[in-house]
Amino acid sequence: MANVLVTENFLEDTYRLVVFLDGSLDNPTMEAVRKRIENEITEKLKAKKRRQSFTDYKMAAHGTEERKTARQNYLDEAGIHKDWRTTSERQPD
Repeated sequence: MANVLVTENFLEDTYRLVVFLDGSLDNPTMEAVRKRIENEITEKLKAKKRRQSFTDYKMAAHGTEERKTARQNYLDEAGIHKDWRTTSERQPD
């Protein structure tokens, strides 16, 4: 299936509409479609947030507290378990 580009505003408005319709649809088929749309949009918004966290981490200056905080935020967003994390990041070559 092909992917399409939509504006952030459209995505957010669609999400609001889908949440608004929660439980108000009598047709089980349409309720299933509504739930699928809600799940897809939720995953997209999570991915967008992860990507922004990664960008913040990469754009912060090496060795700064800001970078350490951004790195932890990214690892939290990505769901990396604390036991799999290293205490420091790899230094650039």
